[in-house]
Formats: sequence, C-alpha cells, structure tokens
Amino acid sequence: MGTREDYQALIEKQLNEWKAQTERFKAAAAQMEAHAKAQYERNLEALRTKQAEAWENFYTLKSANEGAWGQFKTHMDKAGEEVKAAVEEFAAKLKK
Repeated sequence: MGTREDYQALIEKQLNEWKAQTERFKAAAAQMEAHAKAQYERNLEALRTKQAEAWENFYTLKSANEGAWGQFKTHMDKAGEEVKAAVEEFAAKLKK
C-alpha cells in the first residue's frame, strides 16, 4: 500500500472513530435535563457540521488526481484538526 492509500485509510479510520464518539455523546444527551440538553444539542450539531465538512474533504481527497492530491491533503489535515479539537472540547464539556 502506498503513502496515499495509507493516509486515506488512517483518515477514514479516525473519521469513523469520531463518528462513533459523537453517537456516544448523543446517547448521553438523552439523560440530561431540558436546559442542559438544549445546549448539548447545539454543541453536538456544531460537531456534526465539522465532521460532515471533514468527510467532504476526505471524499474530495480520495478522488483527487496525483497533481492535486497534496493540496487536498493539506485541507484534510486542517479539517481533521478542527474535528479533533471539537471532539476534545465536547468531551471536556461533558466532564463538567
């Protein structure tokens, strides 16, 4: 497997892990009181938006030709960092 395929497999695995974690967050929201639940849902929706953007970048990356692949990898790296930060922030808010 080449570098490109390894990278794509790594990103897809990470995106799927974040998706699973988001589903666990959603399950936790069902246990909250109304006010806290509303805030939680807003935060969860923001997280889902970031994840959707990352998936779009991933699919663009996968279909990019060799010449454009490096540019899309840069966008994917940035999107991945944004999702990672959003997941970590959301997890920290849950612990409060």
